[in-house]
Amino acid sequence: MNPVERVLYDEITRLLDRLATSVPDASLDEFRAANPTLRTRLDEAEAALAAQRAALLESYGRWRRALEDVENLWALAAWRLSATEQAPEQPATLAA
Repeated sequence: MNPVERVLYDEITRLLDRLATSVPDASLDEFRAANPTLRTRLDEAEAALAAQRAALLESYGRWRRALEDVENLWALAAWRLSATEQAPEQPATLAA
């Protein structure tokens, strides 16, 4: 589980804990029968929440790849710098 998944998991767990203490113990079928419009809105809100979670995880994946790209480019720059610094030493060694 990556850091963003942990944060999202913690937040949804806290939400469920709050709901468990504040929502009465009615069955889902009773709730749907009594409040069909509210149930539709809840379904839409939960779908939006799931879509936002997916978007965050996808964005975090792109973030991680961008971090790796930057790290790899800096490593390449350091490698090339060390290669150019060593290049003048090689002809002197060969001449000796």
